Amino acid sequence: MSKRDPKPEVLRLEELALLVKSGDIKLPRFQRPFVWRKTDMLKLLDSIYKGYPIGSLLLWNSSQRLKSERDIAGLKVSDEPTLYPTSYLLDGQQRLTTLCGALFWEGGALNSMWNIHFDLESEEFIHAKISDSVTTYPLNKLIDTTDFIQQCMKFSHHEKGRIFTGRAERLLRAIKDYKIAVVKIGDMSIEEVAPIFERINSTGRKLTIVDLMMAATWSNGFDLASEIQNIQESCIDLGFNGVSEPLILRSIAASADLGINKDDIQKLRNLSSVELSAASSKCRKAIISAINWMSVELPVRDASYLPYGLFFTYVVEFFRIADKPGVHQLAEIRTWFWFTSATLHFGGASTGDIARDLTNIRDFSTGARSQLFARGTIDISRLLYDKFSLKNASSTVFSLMLLSTQPSTTLSGKVISLEAAGEKNSKLFGRVATRGMGDINIGVVLDPFREQPNLNAEPDVLAEHLLNKECMGAVKNGDGDSFINERSSVISTVVERLTDCQTTYNFESIANGFLDLDKGESDEDL
Repeated sequence: MSKRDPKPEVLRLEELALLVKSGDIKLPRFQRPFVWRKTDMLKLLDSIYKGYPIGSLLLWNSSQRLKSERDIAGLKVSDEPTLYPTSYLLDGQQRLTTLCGALFWEGGALNSMWNIHFDLESEEFIHAKISDSVTTYPLNKLIDTTDFIQQCMKFSHHEKGRIFTGRAERLLRAIKDYKIAVVKIGDMSIEEVAPIFERINSTGRKLTIVDLMMAATWSNGFDLASEIQNIQESCIDLGFNGVSEPLILRSIAASADLGINKDDIQKLRNLSSVELSAASSKCRKAIISAINWMSVELPVRDASYLPYGLFFTYVVEFFRIADKPGVHQLAEIRTWFWFTSATLHFGGASTGDIARDLTNIRDFSTGARSQLFARGTIDISRLLYDKFSLKNASSTVFSLMLLSTQPSTTLSGKVISLEAAGEKNSKLFGRVATRGMGDINIGVVLDPFREQPNLNAEPDVLAEHLLNKECMGAVKNGDGDSFINERSSVISTVVERLTDCQTTYNFESIANGFLDLDKGESDEDL
């Protein structure tokens, strides 16, 4: 069958459900989880009972050995060895899962979503609230002939027994004989199938590089989904959150001595299960080391506070290679973090830039180079004067600078709990600037209570908030220009200390409209 010549067929619903149960139709791991609500399930069954159309299914007939679910709706599918080519379900998961769950449910909790009955009085599908009602028919007793006969016998002596039996028989025929269009596409690669899946998927969910690699790298000895989940759980156990699947996948690729751009990550498919397991193990160990270091040195306890996910990848790679890093190396990594953050270094990085930075971090980790960047003069205008929004990288950097001083109280004197600052949250920050200067970064302070600041706060309290008496005097006098000049000077001094660089800045060059261009790096950038 040509892959460009889809083959339509018409199959009975019972046949399709049995093919899922036997494992002849597989649900690939890159499918979304079952998300239908109970009402959605009941509406589907009602449509089938009434003979309404429920749409077609799409199957992919493929020789590729992809990770597929062995548990669908709590139903253990056959573990018989698969004969290839086999059929993967691309469209229709929610519908077939509903049917398999209802028809093959093995019993259990009364409130299970699969405990679906047909009300013989009203001819409606319901989620049963009692276990042994004479007037309802459990769908998991429908397909097997013996079960069907025994179930009908339960209401044979009921005054409406004949009516109930007739309705049960109608239900059986409706389910068993319902026909549905099934379109099969030929043996295409997973990259060719991806856009088809994306287009027909009712949610419009795009397949990510993680989805593709989870499917493409699966073997009997390796499960990428489980490896990533285990690493995420290790991070959470350390009190570090927000480490996404794409971040981990990129570090696994680096730990396999590959690059970290999309094309490089795709090369994971060429590795054996032994090589993939080894890379994942190295990655997990390096991530734990990187998290322990970041939690103390930056401090960062949530990946959302990293302006760019690329830094996470690079620091993990550093700890993978530099098993016992020296004091100088650790200090350089810390300085490099603040340099790349203050300069928005990774914003708009090309594949070439990413590859060069990866080479540099690897050379630095082995001792082949002593510095990660050349010291010089850096422009921090964006860091100072961008409009404050934690959706952009410059404000994320600024907020992290405010947190890095670990202030004990707000400017109004209230005690600050830094535990609440673990996840990036704009509600943790207030404004101290004068009116008319806009909501720009340097007008922001750490203040989850949003109270009027004490303009006569002690110098040590002001220093914890990266302010001085001159800043507060400008606020008191409503002098926006003086505040901008004074706090810019304070921040630039801190940045120079953190980056080992000289700084320059110019408010006038970006004052019109305040820049808000760099949104940082999202998982979709992978």
